[in-house]
Parts: sequence; structure tokens; C-alpha cells
Amino acid sequence: MRAIWERAVSTAIEERVDAVILTGDMADNKNAYFEAYGALRKGITQLSQIGIPVVAVAGNHDYDVFPQLAESMPGDTFTLLGRDGIWNDTVLKTRSGRNLRCVGWSFPSSHYDRSPLDSLGLSQSNDFTIGIVHGDLDTQSVYAPLASQDLVDQPVDLWLLGHVHAPKLYCDHRVPILYPGSPQPLDPGEPGTHGPWMITISEDNQISPVQLPLASVRYETIPVDVSAAVQISDVKTLVAEQLEQRGSELIESHPNLLYLSCRPVLTGQTRLHRRLSIEGIADVYDLDVQVSECSITVDKVFIETSPIRDLNEIAQLNNDPPGILARWILELTDGGDHILLDPARKSSAAVYNSAGFKTLREKEPDAATLSRLVIQQSMLLLDELLAQKEEND
Repeated sequence: MRAIWERAVSTAIEERVDAVILTGDMADNKNAYFEAYGALRKGITQLSQIGIPVVAVAGNHDYDVFPQLAESMPGDTFTLLGRDGIWNDTVLKTRSGRNLRCVGWSFPSSHYDRSPLDSLGLSQSNDFTIGIVHGDLDTQSVYAPLASQDLVDQPVDLWLLGHVHAPKLYCDHRVPILYPGSPQPLDPGEPGTHGPWMITISEDNQISPVQLPLASVRYETIPVDVSAAVQISDVKTLVAEQLEQRGSELIESHPNLLYLSCRPVLTGQTRLHRRLSIEGIADVYDLDVQVSECSITVDKVFIETSPIRDLNEIAQLNNDPPGILARWILELTDGGDHILLDPARKSSAAVYNSAGFKTLREKEPDAATLSRLVIQQSMLLLDELLAQKEEND
């Protein structure tokens, strides 16, 4: 995190931005002084030396770090908004001469199970207003739950939210809502581009947000069509080729990329489907490659291939089990609800609502994902039924 913070500071200085805004969780209160405190202080000092103010709110991880940092910084070089869970604002003057009002709320402790918006009494202003708060959007949570509609109802022109690591821009509301996300991805569940955002505000208050690909780490899911593969070695060759091609493309547009962790998804109809589904691919580390300064590794391989079977032909087998299953798969493929989806939904709900899964705070698979998983397992079962039938004939 230190390296990408330093790159972000350098970029802000090069671009002569009007302000730098931090949405929290820049440091962990358990190891802040050893990992991030010094780097944050140094970066803020560098920014202040050329007149770039830094405005921040504290998140659940750095609720006690940012107040100490604010106390230690001289003058108005660093503004912490919403200390002790009380909303307040500050007005910045941009280089163009316009006012930029920032209103924010900080975590008073490591947990907060109420909406911070309940205590926000914000008046209308002619200044462009940015709301800054750290919390969970549209979900029950002990980390400052926020409702989209409540955000939109406020006299705010742009909301910047912290807490969620994956970047996400919501433009389907009257007011844009942006989760900048973690500047450096922390696990494979955060694929795609990471880095700070450059936000330009036009004279008529329209925003142009652009994410800067400054992260040195990236997680990527790469589809690989293995229809042409005859042997497992052919599959490995196809995967390696796709890894190198995708890596070369990303390095060209992401010059800071040093580590690319990939999850190839094997697709296509192949006679290797059954073997791949049962055995997978051994020694995936053999697929690791080096492209320029970037190390490309394989985290795991997902198998979403299908056997070379004519479902329509198999479906003609009347009341034979393979025929019934083939008809069900065809119906599932056409979309809509199906007899197989109801028990799958119940099983999924039972797992995700169990005590163990609840602590992970994972969301249940949506309808499309659940249907895809049912089709995948049904195809594997169909292949097994047909193999048994062929052995007995």
C-alpha cells in the first residue's frame, strides 16, 4: 500500500489537482505506525508544500489513527471531517476560483450499526457539494449501513464512499455514488482495474470520473475456449497462450503492473469435458509465465466446458433418464424458472444462511449464476449417465 500511495501522491502533484480526498481505511489501527502512518504523513506533507489540501474521513479500521494524524499535522494541510461521528464540512477554493464544499462523517469506533445519514442535517448550497462517508450500501451491516435513496435525497452533488474494496460507480441515480475501492487489490475477489480516481467537475456541475491504473497487482478472470484441444497438454498450451496475450495487453495499458494473478475459465465443447471436470488440470504452476517485468501466475482453473453431445437428439429418448435430463437442460438453457432451480435455491439459502457462511458476509448466487451452476452439474451428470449406458450396450 505504501508504494501505490506514493504513486498516487506523485500523480496528484504532476496533475496539479485541486484536492485529494481519502474515504477511510488507509491504515489499520493495529499496525498503523509500522505500515502506513509515516507514509501518509510524508505524502500529505508533500502535497501541502505545493498547496494541495487533503480531506479525509476515518473508516472502521483507522477510526483512531486519522484523529491522531490530524492532530500531528500543522495548519490546514490535513482536514479530518466528521470526527467522533459528528458531520461537519469544509470549503475548498479551486484553482479556477470556484468553491468546493466537502461534508463528511467518520467512524467513532470500529463498529457502527446505524445509518450515519440519520444525523445529517445538511442545508442547500450553491457550491458543488461532495458527501464523504465510509459504510455499506443497501445492506444490513454493523459498518454504517447506507441506503441509496437516503443518499440521493440529500442536497449533495457527488457521494464518495469508503469500505468496499472493489471499485464501483453508480450512475443510475440523480446523484452519482462512487466507491473508489482499494487502490491495490487485496484478493482474487477484487478483479479488474484498481487505483485512485481523477474526478473533473465541469462548469455545469457534470462529473467526469476516470480511474487511474496505478496498482502493481491485478486479479483477472480469463476465458479460454478449449474446443480444439485433443489432449490435456493442448489445454495447457491454449491457457498459456491466453495468459501471455492478456498479460501483454494489460502491461501496455497498466505500466505499473508487476504481478498478475489469473483464473482461467475453460469453455467450449470438448471430448475432454468429463476428464477435466473430474480431474481438473494438474500442476497449474507450470502455466506461470513472465512478460516483461510482470509475473503472471495461475491461482486456480475453473471448468465450464460441455461434452460433445447433441442435447436435442438425446432429448428424444422418451422416458429414459438421459432423455429426461437432456430436456431439463434445454429448458434451463432457454431461461426462466425450472423444477431444478427450486431445490437449488433452497440448498443455496441453507448454506449461505448457516452460521459459518454468515460470518463471511458472502452474497448468495444470483438467479443467472445459480442456473449456470445447475446446468454445469446437470451436463456432468448427463455425461456420466450416457457413459454408463454406452458401457452396458
